[in-house]
Amino acid sequence: MLIRLIVPGEHARVEDLNTSLEAVLARHGIDAGVRGDVRLIVEELASNAIEYGGKDGVDVGQHELSVNIGIAGDLLSLQFRDQGAPFDPLSTPAPDLDADILDRPIGGLGLYLIRQIAEEMHYQRVDDCNLLHVNLRITPPEKLP
Repeated sequence: MLIRLIVPGEHARVEDLNTSLEAVLARHGIDAGVRGDVRLIVEELASNAIEYGGKDGVDVGQHELSVNIGIAGDLLSLQFRDQGAPFDPLSTPAPDLDADILDRPIGGLGLYLIRQIAEEMHYQRVDDCNLLHVNLRITPPEKLP
């Protein structure tokens, strides 16, 4: 593991999380395109956890969100963990991109984009937490010009 970042489940802290991730990834030679993909992934998953993750009358803001980052060869791995209500983002149906924009339900595009960006994803419910693993293909830092 390269780093673990933990923040309270509050919208105001998502930017802090992304700023820290950006600095760590830049320091390890990860290119700007991948850093942008990581930002999109973290913003989408954190926002969903904060907005919809409350359970049993408890505000998700009282819970932590964490992101573990690792690099192995040409894969950057993100492990996103939250203490919210059970939610498997991989079980959501893909949006109907051919439907008229006015006929589409709100939501679902962020998760669709994450699926398009990711090399691999899998979800688990572990110790009363949502755990989503996302792997992204990168150019290994030692192979950059």
